[in-house]
Amino acid sequence: MYYLVMLRDASDWTSDEPDHERFVHSLVDRNVILLGGPLDGEPVGGVSAAHVLRCSDIDEARAVVATDPLVVAGAAMATVTRWDLVGINVDAIDDELTGT
Repeated sequence: MYYLVMLRDASDWTSDEPDHERFVHSLVDRNVILLGGPLDGEPVGGVSAAHVLRCSDIDEARAVVATDPLVVAGAAMATVTRWDLVGINVDAIDDELTGT
């Protein structure tokens, strides 16, 4: 199953950003994350970044999100919801993202 994770920046966050990038790379290495990244420009409905996780259930997805350094440090708040993904067009993925 797939889960959409929407990250909202904490408005009162003032410290350096925790190592979120390393966390995301660990999800890639474990085949947990399908896609994700920051939204360009102004946040949409307060959401500044999003990603899609592949997990067995929502509890697993929430457990993964709970270990995100941004969430742990209070720099971001996450919302997790099941996403009924209907398909992926792998031919539409830019080569730079696939490493080819």
